[in-house]
Amino acid sequence: MKEVHVDSLFQFYGYRVPRDIVSLQNGFDFFSGLVHINMMFDYKGGSSVLDGANNFQCNTGPFACRDTQDPTVSLDRQAAAIAKTYGTTLNGTNYKSSLGYFRNNQFWKFRELSAVLQLPNVVRSRIRAQQGSSIVFGARNIHTWTSWTGVDPEANYGLTQTEAQNEFQTTGLPTYFTMRLNLKY
Repeated sequence: MKEVHVDSLFQFYGYRVPRDIVSLQNGFDFFSGLVHINMMFDYKGGSSVLDGANNFQCNTGPFACRDTQDPTVSLDRQAAAIAKTYGTTLNGTNYKSSLGYFRNNQFWKFRELSAVLQLPNVVRSRIRAQQGSSIVFGARNIHTWTSWTGVDPEANYGLTQTEAQNEFQTTGLPTYFTMRLNLKY
């Protein structure tokens, strides 16, 4: 039988705010500038955040999470659930730890895709608009690449200067679509 021993000493486990932030944006023109496609990708890394949802759900009855119910889940996730729920007893004192639920908060996000279509001359003349009038289609928060085990690496509540990011019982950023009509007169 194997045991999990929880260290009772305080340790630094990383920064709570991403230290590495990069945004990449590029656009392409098609059909002699009548269509412009723009894409933006974000990277954030260099921080560790508490996976508040699994920290709570895996350690509160009925223990309804994959870490405690699925025997095929990785050993580090099983160990995190054991350390938080049961801990280890040393000299008659029981020590429990949430350290296993601090996760690497590194991710790439396909943040935005937009297409700008210049209105054709026939349409512009009918509505008496000038050249440069356009229709813009956009999509935001399209996809996230991450090893994060929670809902979304950017989801949080109550983030103040003194409170760490926590995504406990929150939803991730929604994917949404927009359309805008720009008219020049």
